[in-house]
Amino acid sequence: MNILFDLVPVSPTVQFEGGMLYGENVFFALQKRNKNLIGIYDSERYINSKILESGIKLYDINHISLKEVVEKENIDVFYTFQYKRQDKFQVSVKRYIITWHDVRGLELLYDKIELHYTENFYMKVKKMIDIMMRLFIRNPSERINNKKASVENAEYITDSQHSKHSIIGFYPHLAEKNIPVFYPPLSDELVELSQPRFTPKSYFLLTSSSRWIKNNLRAVWALDELFAQRSDLNFKVILTDVACEKIYAKGLKNKERFVFLNYVERAELLSLHKNAYAFIYPSLNEGFGYPPVESMRYGVPVAASGTTAVPEICQNAAIYFDPYNMSEIKNRILQLLDKDIYTEYSARAVERYKIISERQRMDLGKIVNFILGEKSPL
Repeated sequence: MNILFDLVPVSPTVQFEGGMLYGENVFFALQKRNKNLIGIYDSERYINSKILESGIKLYDINHISLKEVVEKENIDVFYTFQYKRQDKFQVSVKRYIITWHDVRGLELLYDKIELHYTENFYMKVKKMIDIMMRLFIRNPSERINNKKASVENAEYITDSQHSKHSIIGFYPHLAEKNIPVFYPPLSDELVELSQPRFTPKSYFLLTSSSRWIKNNLRAVWALDELFAQRSDLNFKVILTDVACEKIYAKGLKNKERFVFLNYVERAELLSLHKNAYAFIYPSLNEGFGYPPVESMRYGVPVAASGTTAVPEICQNAAIYFDPYNMSEIKNRILQLLDKDIYTEYSARAVERYKIISERQRMDLGKIVNFILGEKSPL
């Protein structure tokens, strides 16, 4: 069986994000099971050097078309782990398999916080035009029952029960397909954490701050208000992936309490998770949600939005808030300052991580089995 693996979405604009981790883990697991694995990638974007050195035959899409690769290598199965690429990569193969992580574009068309994530007037106007296009011109209601919105002969995998039933809700004709739910894998490789840059347990952590969908700005406003009310609280707030500090710093009353970091390497990111007092996750939409799991791994309590797939994954190991309500975000952070509540959620985090990580290890094997067309062991 000749399998073509779409490695192009492994090449993100930054060197770590959830989709990249998913793709890399599935790729290396599949490599161990199939000697006829072939990959396509984009040499103009970042790609893990371990993939380039894997010994797998790779084709650069800048020099050869997908159709040519399929014909040249007599491909039986084509796999991509990003649904949004399907309109570019509709190929004639025996099996076309897609991981469809979420339907965020239909679930959350717009939130007013999005306009705050602009650096200047020009970008704000551009963003407003984009929002109007989404709301009025690209009418989502026309796509809900549109069979063209999905590949007719594709087989789908998804990350959570939330995502599965949201897909079916927006595309009822897919209800007849058996869409399996597999937790996305986390790497089992041991990453040597960097030395802590900040005093352990002295800060709250927020990640992926360049993306408005993560809603970190509301959490920053809530924390700034909390610091204004409670000068006795000796905490800082660390935000990672801050592309434009001005977006967050504007109007803060306690700016000295906030540390804005841009991209951080994987080793430092995990170190930040491990040493945080608590992880704050106000995301507006998730198909799974890697970051809370990273914090639970180290027994760090999590305060998170109670929306989409987050409660399904975190269950009773996180304390939840309405992500649109800043007073509620502040309330939950205050609760974690209570020693008894803090200890309880720290213990819950450890137990929940054991359950999630075990399922992730099992489901990685099931993803590979699905791609290979083999039944997973009971």
